[in-house]
Amino acid sequence: MNKSKYLVIGSKGLLGSEIIKVLKFKKKNYYTAARRNSDLNVNLKNFSKLKKFILKHNFNYIINCAGIINIDECEKKYNNILKINYFLPKHLSDLSIKKNFKLIHISTDQVYYKKKNQLSKESDKIYAINKYAKSKVLSEKAVKKNKRNLIIRTNFTGKKKTNTKNTSFIDWLNNQTKNKKNNINLFNDLYTSTIDAKNCAKFIIKLIEKNFSGIYNLGSRKSISKEKFALEFFKKMKVKLDYNSISCDILSVERCKYLGMSTKKIERDLGEKMPTPGQVINNLYMEYK
Repeated sequence: MNKSKYLVIGSKGLLGSEIIKVLKFKKKNYYTAARRNSDLNVNLKNFSKLKKFILKHNFNYIINCAGIINIDECEKKYNNILKINYFLPKHLSDLSIKKNFKLIHISTDQVYYKKKNQLSKESDKIYAINKYAKSKVLSEKAVKKNKRNLIIRTNFTGKKKTNTKNTSFIDWLNNQTKNKKNNINLFNDLYTSTIDAKNCAKFIIKLIEKNFSGIYNLGSRKSISKEKFALEFFKKMKVKLDYNSISCDILSVERCKYLGMSTKKIERDLGEKMPTPGQVINNLYMEYK
């Protein structure tokens, strides 16, 4: 059979759907795998069916966007979420060695642990502060067994195009603008390097095209608190809401407060700057404008 280029797993999710748009624009040859409305409709816990599809098409690149990211759910159903967050990438990584394809694994900023507001580098020690982070630490360890593979540590958000139970951060913020009587809670001590999903997808494909391997942080150039991010978005939307400035310590599951990531490595290797938080917020605003 003709050698196919890309397989996008989790193609109906926020990031997966944006990656498909980039591949379409670049006229790449790709296939999709998801629960429904894809080239392979599959429950991703059933690796045998996915494996047969991979062996049939002989891919060059497999981008795994599948993952359970609800931190509370991960605490309650850890053994169940491991099937997607750990065993799926482990099986894919093992297969990447046997079949000589590059696996692109989407990880998270949640594996970092800083006690003050500093930007984490790819070489920093990673730490599993909760079960979601633990599942991602385990998956990274498995994916790194093939040195050709690419691990993307990121924090992205964007306007969701499909009806799924998970709501993105920016969708949640936009929903608040429709009910100005809301009195919402905004975290003043939780810092991230959030990037918009469109740019995240674009930079992932650039890394693949330049054949980079290893670990890359992919986010905005600086970190910003969830509170400030929200207020800047509301300002763009010309909406003023009542809110409570609070600590993320109220959350039932512990997480690191300082998740900002250094983007020096990806900027050096791609030869271009990552967007600032202000540019990310503007990009997201344009999606709703």
